[in-house]
Amino acid sequence: MTARSQPTDLLAMLRYAFTQHWDRPALWKSGGTRAYGEVWTSASAIAESLAARLGVDQAVGILAQRSIAAYEGILGCVLAGRPYVPVNMKVPLERQLVMAETARCGTFISDAKSEARRRQLSAELAQTDWRGQGGERGDSEVEQSEIVLKTPVKDDQVAYVMFTSGTTGTPKGVAVTRANLAAYLQAIAEIAVIAPGARCTQLFDLSFDLSVHDIFRTWIGGGCLYIMEDEETLDPVGFARKHELECWFSVPSVVSVAKRLERLGDGSLPQLGLSLFCGEALPTSTAEEWFRVAPNSRILNLYGPTEATIAITAHEFRPGAYDGLATVPLGSAFSQSAAVALNDAGNPVQFGEVGELWLGGAQIAKGYINNEAEPAQRFVSQRIEGYPYDHWYRTGDSVRADRDHGLIFLGRRDHQLKINGYRVELLDVEEALRFASDCSDVAAVAWPISAEDAAEGVVGFVCGSHRAQREIISTCRARLPSYMVPRQVLSVESIPVNSNGKVDRKALHRQYLELSVREER
Repeated sequence: MTARSQPTDLLAMLRYAFTQHWDRPALWKSGGTRAYGEVWTSASAIAESLAARLGVDQAVGILAQRSIAAYEGILGCVLAGRPYVPVNMKVPLERQLVMAETARCGTFISDAKSEARRRQLSAELAQTDWRGQGGERGDSEVEQSEIVLKTPVKDDQVAYVMFTSGTTGTPKGVAVTRANLAAYLQAIAEIAVIAPGARCTQLFDLSFDLSVHDIFRTWIGGGCLYIMEDEETLDPVGFARKHELECWFSVPSVVSVAKRLERLGDGSLPQLGLSLFCGEALPTSTAEEWFRVAPNSRILNLYGPTEATIAITAHEFRPGAYDGLATVPLGSAFSQSAAVALNDAGNPVQFGEVGELWLGGAQIAKGYINNEAEPAQRFVSQRIEGYPYDHWYRTGDSVRADRDHGLIFLGRRDHQLKINGYRVELLDVEEALRFASDCSDVAAVAWPISAEDAAEGVVGFVCGSHRAQREIISTCRARLPSYMVPRQVLSVESIPVNSNGKVDRKALHRQYLELSVREER
């Protein structure tokens, strides 16, 4: 079968990939591997059990984390046509219950570490007492020539539900369909090639939708997913070096932490041929640093909210090509998708102008499950001149349209602040902090914030710098307008991040508030 004639629906894509790579390693964990055929066999057994026990409108909670049970369970859900819902074991039981009830989880897949929590949740919800096979081969053997799924599924059925923070404090579940995921996998395959047998990272928690890329892009390409033990997640660069991994995917802040731990030797990851970054803005300095570490790697900056299925734009990094840009551009939209900046009048902006980023096309999710209010604010039915789509997602992100680089990320519109009437982009402040402190692990917040989203000034945080606060502020003053210069720079042991590895600005605000209260006393 040629590349052009390869299947385009999710189930057919998976069936084709597993058939083609039946004897290749699909999963690696703790020195052992499981072949594609073994994974399919176990997943098929799980699928049969799920299809027999659950209705098509019921989901499966994934409590298992970094274990064979988790990945085979996820594949089993997809084969059965039942949505899977990653349930982060780091969040409280009460929040897990809300997620399970909202998504209508009919059962859970657990492993040894999560079995006790499965029993708690099942007891609370009075759900079916069933769990996955824990990575063991199922009772029914599936031969390579008999890869057949008996359960009928449709493209508009939900493939997975990812929960993100809601504006009301209640988590909202993004329902991503099988068609959404298939469109992403087709699009990303065009720009991020994974060769059969390639060794790929899996750094994200399963409750972070970038893990969906790791799993399905690796398997569609015939690669092997390398699963780290919990303690190995503390040094992902060392793990990649030890196992000579060839494909890397992480949030940019992972590089900042690795630099602070002195894990980024020049040319220390020569085997990497593909490096992807997503989840937060990619500082230009961080990309330059990574290029020195992995000189043989293509570096792609991906962008996309959960509502747009993993990522929807890409830009390939070019060393030395971003004079004056604090972050690597977002680039342009994938095939079957659109990314357009609109002004306040709802019209596409011209080059050099700033607008809100709207996303459209085959990857845009239908909305949130069991949530009537938020979809109307974010998901919009509208025709935009020059685009064939009428279903759009408003990101709330501010971007500038650039003739040479595509879209350039400026920050969150709902977090944009003004100081003395001037608009401040914290990304620019953070880039100055990196230069002034000679460290990459930095953050900036505006303080204090009024009800009108105005602030009196900026506070900086640096981790691992040997330079004095006065020196850092002085250097920032030479690079920034006076109103953007941090009025104070705090040295901290670590920059707080949330469960997805993104900088937690709310935690930084709390930290600075506590410090201010102590000083007043």
